[in-house]
This record gives sequence, structure tokens and C-alpha cells, in this order.
Amino acid sequence: MTDTFEPSLLGDEHIAAGAPGYDVCGVQIADLDAVAAAEMIVACAAVGTSLQVHLCNAYTLSLVDRDDVMRKALLAADLNLADGTPVAWMSRGTHRNGPVRGPGLVGAVATVGLGVARHYLWGGKDGVAGGMADGLRAAVPGVDIVGIDTPPFRMPTDEDLFELAGRVRASGANILWIGLGTPRQDYVVHRLAPLLDIPIVPVGAAFDFWSGAVAEAPAFLHGSGFEWVYRLSREPRRLWRRYLIGNPRFLVSAWRHRSA
Repeated sequence: MTDTFEPSLLGDEHIAAGAPGYDVCGVQIADLDAVAAAEMIVACAAVGTSLQVHLCNAYTLSLVDRDDVMRKALLAADLNLADGTPVAWMSRGTHRNGPVRGPGLVGAVATVGLGVARHYLWGGKDGVAGGMADGLRAAVPGVDIVGIDTPPFRMPTDEDLFELAGRVRASGANILWIGLGTPRQDYVVHRLAPLLDIPIVPVGAAFDFWSGAVAEAPAFLHGSGFEWVYRLSREPRRLWRRYLIGNPRFLVSAWRHRSA
């Protein structure tokens, strides 16, 4: 836990105000590692406090200047985390924590939250959320997973989200994990927040990694800034636009905001 986090902030509108941070593309990124972020998420889960979380990678932030819905979601967030080394590099060397990878955050919350956190998994294709639950139970014995759900293969409607919120409340979950991929999952966090007084955390490909549906990048690439090359090589048809167009757009947007 960073020494700047204050539990008294749990009732504030923007809990991340208690953590140091830096600006990237006009968005405040919290300077936290996975364990400190996990502790914050579990603290909110324990007291029933809403927490809008976003893991911001280069592609996510490349959308800020072109996507009004994404920009509003990130600016309304309680906790934006650097998901990827390129975003963490934008701290200009004045900060030392991060990046926070989705799979690592899930594991950290599961471990830190033993005995407190009750997890609801909503994401992936048929069978993926169940596979993720199996992976978590094997890695973190005693983890409490109270709900497993597969989202519709489209943008969820208001009715979909209202029904989901009802299922989450009925399950007793106090953390909701979402795996829809960016930008859909970020839109959904913002839309669900008024319906649930719990942390809502979008982790995208973490569902695939934890379930074993997709192979994760080798450990030696973690933190190198080149994990995206491995992912692109494994799923070129799905990810080429995100990396080959999104990454340059991110650099241009980051430079524009820094120069403003």
C-alpha cells in the first residue's frame, strides 16, 4: 500500500484523489502498482462503496480525443490505472509504480481479498468465465466466486445491464469483473456504476488468459513495452487495428496534450 492512500477517502466521490498520479492524454492515471490498487479495490468492496475502475492502455487513451463517451467515462472514473508500459512511461520518470496488467490485478485482488471479496465474473465467450473461475480457484484456494455470466455478443442494452445488476446484487457479490474488450467494457463500467455500490473493474483479455483460452505473453516481455508484439502475432486479424493504428494515435494524442 502506498503511504499516500487514506482510508478516509472511501466516502469521497473520487477515491483515487488519495493516490499520487500523472496526466496522460488529459486523463489522470493513478501511480499505483497492482497490490496497492488491489488493496484499494478490496477496501471499497468491504464497505460497499462504488468504484469505477479503468485499466488504460495505449489504445484506450488513443480514443480520448475522438470518442466523447470514452472521454466522459475516463474523466468520471474513480481509479484509472496504467495498463501497459507505454502509459506508465508517460509519468516522465517522476513516478515509479505500474504498469498494472489485468491478469495480475485479478490475481492480486483475489489474494488480498480472501475472506472479504466475493467475485462476479461477466465476460468472454461461452465457457470463458467458467474457465477463469477454475483458474482462479486453482491459483488462489479459497477465493469466493459467487457468479459466472456470459455477456451478449453485442453492445449491452440498458435492459441487459439492469438485469445484470439485479443478478449481481442477488449473488451477494461485492466486486464485478467485466471482460468485453475496449472500448465496450469501459462504456459499460460508466453505465453500470449508478446501479451498483461495488467496485466494477474491466479487465478484458484477463478472462482469456486466466481461462487458458489465449496464451499470455512470456514473462520476460512483461514490463518491456513489447507485449503487444506477442499479442499481435497471436491474433493479428483481431488486434492489428488496435496496435498498428491505435499506438501511433496514442503517441500523437499524448504529445498534443503534453504540449498544450
